[in-house]
Amino acid sequence: MFKSLKPFFTNSLVCAPKYNFGANEKQIKARIKAVKSVAKITKAMKMVAASKMRIDVQRLERGKNFGIRTVSSIFANETYLQKKNVNIAVKKTLLVPITSDKGLCGGVNSGIVREVKAIIAPNRSGYKIFSVGEKGTTGLLRPAKDLLVFAATELSSPMNYATAASLAHKINETAEDCEKIQLVYNEFRSVISTVIRTVDVWPKKQFSQHFKHVTKYDVSEPDKEYTQQYYFELYLGSAVYHALLQNAASEQSARMNAMENASKNAKEILEKLTLLYNKVRQARITMELVEVVSGANAL
Repeated sequence: MFKSLKPFFTNSLVCAPKYNFGANEKQIKARIKAVKSVAKITKAMKMVAASKMRIDVQRLERGKNFGIRTVSSIFANETYLQKKNVNIAVKKTLLVPITSDKGLCGGVNSGIVREVKAIIAPNRSGYKIFSVGEKGTTGLLRPAKDLLVFAATELSSPMNYATAASLAHKINETAEDCEKIQLVYNEFRSVISTVIRTVDVWPKKQFSQHFKHVTKYDVSEPDKEYTQQYYFELYLGSAVYHALLQNAASEQSARMNAMENASKNAKEILEKLTLLYNKVRQARITMELVEVVSGANAL
């Protein structure tokens, strides 16, 4: 009896889509400008890092063998010392991670921090940390704040032996209650390759226990106590100097590679943004032509 009645008037009006081409073009254009600026900066930083790396590698080649094996060779070739076979129980170790003060150099600094975390993980109570470099200090503040006893930052550049000797003296003072010093740094292999290396050296007390068994052959040498002192300074200072030179060359090579990768990424982003900008611009032009043609047909 009752039937549903359809409405007499139907709403056939449909909202026309709105295209905000002007705003999109403006935003994309601003992004393109920003990416271009970043690309210029990274390219300039790459060139600066390449120049510094070349100088640091030359300095490394000239100084990497300075005194590094002198004392070790004496101990290795001393027959009486080999017979004594001096063994020292290691209860406490001073870790010396060497990093850079500046960033934007890839993973060289984070790799050192991860290596230190892995070393101290089995027995935290058996380590102390003497951090060299701002990035290593910042990276170890949260995971190993209780072990961080001293930090040396903003070292003079370029690195020289006087700075390394001063740093070695402070490291030796900090390691008075330790039986071993462990240097952790990046070793430069090539422009694209660096490896993390760990080198063990003795503090002064343990060095003296080994050196007292060394036979004095040359009568023109000073007394044994004085000889021991300058041999120890050469032993520790040359090890620190070698580590600093290796790390400086690794830092600059990593920064050059990081800036090169950043420049390539900026170029790829720029190509995508340019393509997107052209699409949006072409869509705007097409829409304007459609509106003009539609208006002409309406007339």
